[in-house]
Amino acid sequence: MSLLEGTVVQRDPEALRVYLSAPAPTNRFSTGLVAEIDGQVVGVVAGIGLRIELPGLSVSSEEIAKRVGLLDVVAVHPDHRREGLGTLLCHSLLDRFRKTGHRLMVAQLAAGRHELIPVYARWGWTVGLPGAGVGVELGTDPVAIAENPACRTAWTPLVSGVRVASGVVTGAFA
Repeated sequence: MSLLEGTVVQRDPEALRVYLSAPAPTNRFSTGLVAEIDGQVVGVVAGIGLRIELPGLSVSSEEIAKRVGLLDVVAVHPDHRREGLGTLLCHSLLDRFRKTGHRLMVAQLAAGRHELIPVYARWGWTVGLPGAGVGVELGTDPVAIAENPACRTAWTPLVSGVRVASGVVTGAFA
């Protein structure tokens, strides 16, 4: 994908199509932002409403996608790193998700990417233990989301009513 050339190594060119195509029922909660300097793309950020489909949940997958976002991609061209561009892109994306009613944002950090932990911490995110995911109260059901043995889950509330209580994030669906 020429849009990301030099900014991020993309193994599957189709992986980011959801952010670059017209909204459809499956991607209507997705947003991608691009930073340019003198007509050259120097950074991208993309997120999507998190899709969770579990039988018996009291909250629909559509409602979850409206309330919980996944920060999926943050990439800054190597020549423009450490200039605050990633922070600006990330905060701009969070503002967009906040304005559309999202209450919580999560991200998955690959297990070997230890350098990302202080970055997310500086941004005010909580970074969990490897593979643990995060517990979220979905209606009356506490559910662990984003459990992945190869990743750490990071999360940040987008509104003041969302908080961690006894290991479960509450208020995401208040």
